[in-house]
Amino acid sequence: MKSALKKGWRYLLGGVMTLLGFGGCNKEEILDNGGVMVMYGQPTALYRVIGTVKDSSKKPIQGIRVVIAPSNYSQDNDTLYTDASGRFEKDQLKYSWPDELKNVTVRFEDVDGAENGSYQTKELKRSDIQVKQEDKGKGWFQGRFNVTADAVLEKK
Repeated sequence: MKSALKKGWRYLLGGVMTLLGFGGCNKEEILDNGGVMVMYGQPTALYRVIGTVKDSSKKPIQGIRVVIAPSNYSQDNDTLYTDASGRFEKDQLKYSWPDELKNVTVRFEDVDGAENGSYQTKELKRSDIQVKQEDKGKGWFQGRFNVTADAVLEKK
């Protein structure tokens, strides 16, 4: 009798949880590029931030911290550093990123002191950044975007 009662409760609770949608909370879809898109009903997009940082004589600057904002929807760290050729690049999956592109800024900060030269901080607003949609998405996936931010920093 006890096992029949337990079995009945399991079926009843399982049915209630199914009706409430608990069975669909772990739905994930593998994207073409190997990324995982979580399907909770929130728009997502893949974006690639690329760019270069140079001084006023067009010489590349290494070790500049590049901060992409707003970052409140980021799954990954939004801070990058330039390499020896002054380049930076990062692929990220963002929640609601296409909407956030309206307010995006990229900040360039010299954090290594005099090691690679001392440069003033610079911030690029949306009007100074190129955004190009590479692929359209479907469903909750909004597509792939390239965000290009090139900066010229002045010496301190």
